[in-house]
Amino acid sequence: MSEKTSVKSVVSSIVIGVLTGVFYYFIYIVLFPALFSKIFPDTEILEVPILWLLALTLFTGLGLANSLLRKHPISLPLRLLSKILGALIVLTLLNFGVIRGEVVIEGAVIGYSIDISLLLYTVILFSMLMFP
Repeated sequence: MSEKTSVKSVVSSIVIGVLTGVFYYFIYIVLFPALFSKIFPDTEILEVPILWLLALTLFTGLGLANSLLRKHPISLPLRLLSKILGALIVLTLLNFGVIRGEVVIEGAVIGYSIDISLLLYTVILFSMLMFP
């Protein structure tokens, strides 16, 4: 293998790794919370910019490591770690699937709590199985 091909291979692995990390970030941090906030408008989504930045860094780092080590047996645990990390962050952002709110009916304030955690877990499991 020539040096030019080797450099090209490493650069393409880096680009693929960064894009994979950004893809996981988009799916778990942007898409899932937005989807659930549209379906369930009263869903509390934690707005923690440092968590978003940390998630982007971790997803990009794990995607990069996975891409660079794709022929090594450790790439599978890195990919699984990325998915588990995404699921944990989604669950944290969405209050582990518990929606709480208040409704005013004829002057009386009625509080409610809906547990959509089973639906949330199903969607996360589906995403873990469907996305490479």
